[in-house]
Amino acid sequence: MNFPLSPQQLRDRKPVWEALADFWLDTELVDFQFEHIARVIAASPYAIAEVKAIHDLEVVPAVSANLAGIAGEWAGFDPEWLHARCARFAARRGSRWMRARIWLQRPTIRYFTEDYWRQIEPRVQALRAAGDARHQPCGRGGSR
Repeated sequence: MNFPLSPQQLRDRKPVWEALADFWLDTELVDFQFEHIARVIAASPYAIAEVKAIHDLEVVPAVSANLAGIAGEWAGFDPEWLHARCARFAARRGSRWMRARIWLQRPTIRYFTEDYWRQIEPRVQALRAAGDARHQPCGRGGSR
């Protein structure tokens, strides 16, 4: 994939960034949130491996510090702020420094997200197998 992202790639990524950023809210995710995230991912043009790369290389550096604060964000990140930060990290995605930083953080990333991925991956696979992912609402409006 070429970086920086094209306008279409940015449009495709925005809902994925928003969904994956929920991993880093200062709250435990529940079933309906896993379902929402799975629908967003299933409706995206990305394979699970690429979604995980988007998470690790674009979303994590943008929002993971939220869990380090005393009073972290719990209701949701401002979409415009999130998009700008994730796009900035996406543009740096090919950097050796960025990849090394994420590699060093990988144990922490997995600690916080491994259980979430176990909840979401089978749902994405089921939605894609059923072929109905693109026919279901996946935006935030009213579905959360």
